Amino acid sequence: MNEGWFSAEFSRNLVWFSLLSVLSVLSVYVERGRHRTLVLSVWTAAFVLGVACPGAGTVGLAVGQPSYVFRPLLTVGVVVTGVFGATFNPIRRAYQDAELRKTIAQDI
Repeated sequence: MNEGWFSAEFSRNLVWFSLLSVLSVLSVYVERGRHRTLVLSVWTAAFVLGVACPGAGTVGLAVGQPSYVFRPLLTVGVVVTGVFGATFNPIRRAYQDAELRKTIAQDI
């Protein structure tokens, strides 16, 4: 068995990545059609992080890392990827709708 990439104590800290779901407070900006670049950039970065975690967890599992290494990586990755992946398209669509509303309001 290989030596772990990090200690069991550190692996408990990976759970804090799940707090990225708090970024849902940015939905206030989405509804108003504001800060599009910021919100979409944050969503993309969180999604990329979410995809990287299960990738690293899978590699850890394949090379024989202890369970305290690959389990938190897989869990956090699945949660973060699921949340941000499922909400990206609705957010993008909401920004498009807000832009359309602005255009219609200017035409009136």
